[in-house]
Amino acid sequence: MKHKSTVFLLLFFSFVYANAQVSTTWKDIKGVVYEEIDTTSVFVENAIVRLLNPNDSTVIRYTSTNKNGLFSFPSTEKRDYLLSIAFIGYNTFYKNITPYSFQGESINLGEILLEESSLLLSEVTILGEVPELVVKEDTLEYNVAAFRMQESAVVEDLLKRLPGIEVEADGKITTTQGKAVPKVFVDGKEFFGKDPKVATKNITVDILDKVQVIEKKSDQELLTGVEDGEEEIIINLTIKKGMKKGWLGNATAGVGDFTDAERNDGARYAGNLFISRFLENDQITLVANSNNINNQAFADDGNQARSNMRGRGGGGGGNGLTSSSMAGLNVVGIVNDQLKMGGNIRYNYSDELVDRKSFRQNFMKDSVSYLESLSSDHGYSNNLVFDYKTEYNPDSLNAFVLTTGISYNNSRSIDHSYQSTLAGDEDSTRVNYSDAYTRLHSDGLTVNAELAYSRKFQRKGRRFSLTGTFNMNHNSGEGTNNSVNESFLNPSLNEYLDQESQNTSDRNSYGIRMTYVEPVWKTNNTLQFSYNLRYNHTDNVRETFDYDPETQTYSVLNSDYSKSLWNNFLTQTFGLNFNAVHAKYTYNIGLNVVPSHTQSTRYVKNGDIHGNDSILSEIPGRNVVNFSPQLSYTQRFTKEMNLRFTYRGNASQPSVSQLDPTPNNTNSMNIRYGNPDLLPSFSHNLSLRFNKNQREAQRALTSNLSFSFVQNQIINFTVYEDEDSIGIQTTVPINENGSWNASADLMYSMPLDAKKKFKFSTQTRFGYNNRIGYVMVNKQSERNISGTFSASENIGLSYSKDWFYGQFRGNIRYSNTSNSLEGRQDQSDTNFGLTYNTQLFFPYNWTFASDINYRGRRGLSAGYNTDEVVWNAEISKQFMSRKQATVRVKWNDILQQTLNINRTINANYIEDNEYNILSSYFLVSFAYRFNQMGNRRGSGERRANREDGDNVRSNSEYSPRQGQSRGGDGGGSRRR
Repeated sequence: MKHKSTVFLLLFFSFVYANAQVSTTWKDIKGVVYEEIDTTSVFVENAIVRLLNPNDSTVIRYTSTNKNGLFSFPSTEKRDYLLSIAFIGYNTFYKNITPYSFQGESINLGEILLEESSLLLSEVTILGEVPELVVKEDTLEYNVAAFRMQESAVVEDLLKRLPGIEVEADGKITTTQGKAVPKVFVDGKEFFGKDPKVATKNITVDILDKVQVIEKKSDQELLTGVEDGEEEIIINLTIKKGMKKGWLGNATAGVGDFTDAERNDGARYAGNLFISRFLENDQITLVANSNNINNQAFADDGNQARSNMRGRGGGGGGNGLTSSSMAGLNVVGIVNDQLKMGGNIRYNYSDELVDRKSFRQNFMKDSVSYLESLSSDHGYSNNLVFDYKTEYNPDSLNAFVLTTGISYNNSRSIDHSYQSTLAGDEDSTRVNYSDAYTRLHSDGLTVNAELAYSRKFQRKGRRFSLTGTFNMNHNSGEGTNNSVNESFLNPSLNEYLDQESQNTSDRNSYGIRMTYVEPVWKTNNTLQFSYNLRYNHTDNVRETFDYDPETQTYSVLNSDYSKSLWNNFLTQTFGLNFNAVHAKYTYNIGLNVVPSHTQSTRYVKNGDIHGNDSILSEIPGRNVVNFSPQLSYTQRFTKEMNLRFTYRGNASQPSVSQLDPTPNNTNSMNIRYGNPDLLPSFSHNLSLRFNKNQREAQRALTSNLSFSFVQNQIINFTVYEDEDSIGIQTTVPINENGSWNASADLMYSMPLDAKKKFKFSTQTRFGYNNRIGYVMVNKQSERNISGTFSASENIGLSYSKDWFYGQFRGNIRYSNTSNSLEGRQDQSDTNFGLTYNTQLFFPYNWTFASDINYRGRRGLSAGYNTDEVVWNAEISKQFMSRKQATVRVKWNDILQQTLNINRTINANYIEDNEYNILSSYFLVSFAYRFNQMGNRRGSGERRANREDGDNVRSNSEYSPRQGQSRGGDGGGSRRR
């Protein structure tokens, strides 16, 4: 063992020596695949080539052929294989490879002929109903054909019907476990970067084969091959076979109005353009969208920028009335086997008006207070985004990946807000109120770049990678604030503001990451050493000037509203991981040691010139060392059943504002301090997931248990001042222990009849959340533990046949919150609903589609317990020779009952919110679609015209008619 450790250290510090050690048991396997069309030999592109275990047919490695029909398996271990080559419409080709085939420098199988299948494709596709859901180890795969959709349906319409997927009002996608989906891929390629709504709101369902929800490995893990715990949930849309070459597009234009005659918000309109050019591996897509029906088909960076400059959240969540326009171009190209490039550019504009009404109940053991608020926020934003990615593989051992992005946003907003604190007496006596009118104009520029290099070595499993990152973010804004804050019990706290402010924020970061992976003991066991260095610099400058009536200018510096922050943060991560991969199980165990250093200064820019202290507080240097363990284990019982356990430990540093002791009294009714004695919090996260899929029976089951608890959690400690100033609160962050949450999820789907026309799905979830908070008891803040139990059930039932599709989905969610302090009443609420979707297909190309949604709420504040029935319907007619044109009449919210209400619960208060929404309207639209996809054979080239550089044929004589090589490294080809 000591000898192995010594050799390993020598290899780790001497890469040149390591690279020179070439194992004679590793060879390349390559060949060319072609077909015969009218006596002409044509390359087959995108044929699936697999190396199988001849004992159980499990996949060991796989690849696909390029445009010249070439495939290659570099650095292949000397052992028995069964080679499989498959392509739609052709018989699968098989060939045995034995250890005796590993002679010479490589195994050249020469040219391999695929024979056309005698069974027509149309005869295969009608044998039975496809399953709605297939569960794999890290993937939920939905068959689009199982969900009958109208021609105009986009991906978002489909996602709303899928068990296990939730789509929020603003288009945000989450799983039933609450995990957000930040990206959408199309055939495994990023589509408009980190903006999933461009895909979900613009791509139509009719071109899709499957929707896959995948737990995607991080880019770093893909480079190193070792699990790092940074997985993310993504959606991959696969295009139907035969539709990956040619032009595809649709254009839609519609106009309408509100059905409520009293509304004078103007006509409703919607327009969409989607044009895509597919060349097998290459894609070019143009997207344009403009509407005022809240269909914001992009992420609004300007809305986020406005929220950051104001220091609070925006409307969002699909609330309010939104007009938006966008145009974007996405390009993915494979220049050759070594070079892949892709990128996108898009511009978008939005005009958003959000009106909000809320009612908050603040809990104290011996008293209760209430907070009523009204606000109206009108925001405008312009965004320009460019993303680019290049992958270069000069050979089978080296890889370079360059990712860059630039975005610019310009936004402005007008915000009017009012809030009032009420005492808990019988008359709800008003304690204080504030009335504010603000304007803000901001600009932002973000630039980021990442360059990654990965090096494989001749010994299987040995890798080295180096990654460098750079991020620059600059935001500037200016605005005005006219506000009144009055206290009826303590008039000395009254405040009247007329201000003008300028804000500048610069955040720059730099990082470098190195990893080295070494196989140990056996080639399927590896050790990973990693080092990560990241430096962040932040400089937030705020200058606020009060109005001077003598000079009639904003020239009096207000130091309370002019607090700037400078911060440096340096963190390093030293990691060691052991990874083992076996046929039936894999596991990973590792530990990260994370030392960090932070330094910050709170100051007033030019404060000394105006007679104020320039330096308000300093944290000269703070050093912390955290430990972050991780463990994962996956057991594969069969191909269709597996179990996975994960544990992640993660440390979180307090933010600079949480450490800063300087009072933040921009809201005189809620004064906030930081706490320089805060400790880092540490979260423990455990999960256990079980998947079982029965493909023939079309049954799929996935279940998940999760538990997490936090040490030294950072929570807010709030103190309400004495009786003379009731309603004024002071908040400071502190560390607390005792917060944890647990959940159990089960999702199951199955057909209910032999013909698999009726399909059933269920999702069950139980959860418990234990929170720590502080409330006032006899003018003292006391610790309270609030526990919230929740249970939910979602049931789906669908039926489909040639002329009809219908789906019922019912849901109910119950939650109950109890408190440890005596006198605190339990709070419970219930939400329930029923949805019915249907499509009816009539003669002469008429289609009727409708969805009815019933939602009820109980247990909320007075006036917020509501029932609503939202009914949407549309009728359409297809015409022209290939049904490429459609006229459609859509009526949204026929019964005019749409509401928008939500509830927030924590240990200190319960808050109910209501927003303005887009109510009943109708839209008449015309759509034109064209499809010139599927000309697959045109992709071939005559073998006689190919260049010698692409020719991997063996030097011996070859007879394409016989479909086998005479002599050569690969030996004769024979079929099963």
